Amino acid sequence: MWASRHITLLSRLVREERRWTIEETCSAFERTAREMGEDATLSVRQLRRWMDGKVQRPQPVSRRVAEQLWGYPFDVLVGPAEVTSQTLADGRQYPLPSGEVPHTRGKPEVGDLTDRRQALQALGAPALVAGMVVVNSFAQTTSLAQQFDMPHEIIERHRRLVASSPAHLDEIVVHLRDQWHALVRTDNLLGPRFAIVGVLNQIAVIEELGAGLRGQRRLEIVRLGAQYAESAAWLYEDSGNIAQARYWTSRAMELAHEGDDERMLAWTIFRRSQQAATALDVAQAIGLAQAARRHDERLATPTRAAIRVQEAYGHALDGNERAANTLLDAAHTWAASDAAGDAHEGHGSYCTPSYIEIQRANCWLKTGKPDKAIALYEDAIRTLPVVYQRSRAAALSRLAAAYVATGQIEQAAGTAHEALPVARNGGSTRIVDEVKDLGRQLAPHRTLQRVAALLDDLADGEP
Repeated sequence: MWASRHITLLSRLVREERRWTIEETCSAFERTAREMGEDATLSVRQLRRWMDGKVQRPQPVSRRVAEQLWGYPFDVLVGPAEVTSQTLADGRQYPLPSGEVPHTRGKPEVGDLTDRRQALQALGAPALVAGMVVVNSFAQTTSLAQQFDMPHEIIERHRRLVASSPAHLDEIVVHLRDQWHALVRTDNLLGPRFAIVGVLNQIAVIEELGAGLRGQRRLEIVRLGAQYAESAAWLYEDSGNIAQARYWTSRAMELAHEGDDERMLAWTIFRRSQQAATALDVAQAIGLAQAARRHDERLATPTRAAIRVQEAYGHALDGNERAANTLLDAAHTWAASDAAGDAHEGHGSYCTPSYIEIQRANCWLKTGKPDKAIALYEDAIRTLPVVYQRSRAAALSRLAAAYVATGQIEQAAGTAHEALPVARNGGSTRIVDEVKDLGRQLAPHRTLQRVAALLDDLADGEP
């Protein structure tokens, strides 16, 4: 057993790297166990003992789950955090989050992305590799939940980033803003799988830069940090990792408060409302959306539209068709015209007239009126700007659900099948799960050709 007076790596990962609460960490452990098909739980008391290094020999299943979640051997996790590298019995070295990387003599130099991947593989850091490379088939890598759990600070972390002059800092800020717009467009075109690493890397830059700044210059960087943190929240939400989505939403909210950024604060409350709706907490979904637009006149016009759309969905979940449609009609007043998909009009720039009508269709579907939803989906999908590929896939999956509800089985299967490759390739677990649910509903009709094709494709995509 390790001595109990040192700070363990696990303690540092929980408190400094992930910044999770004890309860969130236990939930993440149990979620990872379910993904692995293991029957394992972690109590608050047991986690505290692990973090304190007070552990003899846990059950093998608990070791496996912990190693999968954190990306380190269990003995390293409960060992001293101040150790910069640990050589295990298997001869591999594992980089620890102290800012140092184990000795790499005779191993690949860390240069371009491919070389970096090879170096990480040589160092025995498989948990990081999948998140840093583009692969032909996402099913060939770790699962999305595993990939998106990686601690971003471990990726080539520097001790401190310092701007050499005020002009240099200005250029960095401009670059970070430009990169944010580019990453938003990447997400819309390709999905979270292709955007998440860029977002996390820029957050690392912002954190290091902000640590050395004070006063107004720090506020400027903090506001950028809030913007990137909220983007991370959305990417994790779309990937199906709700624990990380909630963490990054909280982080964005903190930074927005520190930066005195009322618009960003309203947007983080909007994001919380979205998460509440996903959890079917209807009262909170509506209440938070209303709170987000409390100072409506200070918000960008696309933001006003998006918040109303979100509140409308909350009312639809509550069965209030009139309130939902009134809000959707109002949202058109502030609808965005962004066909580039890079959010240059501000948060909510995706909220185009077509998007609003897709959301109206979602509301009709939720209130049990699939016939009304179908025509709206079909028209809006045709006019949705091409850059919004993920929005199109989401609309197709829900159109398929409306077809199922109206007994149009083959049409449902074909439409769901059309949504699947975009969602799967982009890493949108949220949409993939919707299509899987449709597959289960359609399974009794496997004798139909289009249903069989969908079910076969779903089966082929399983690891």
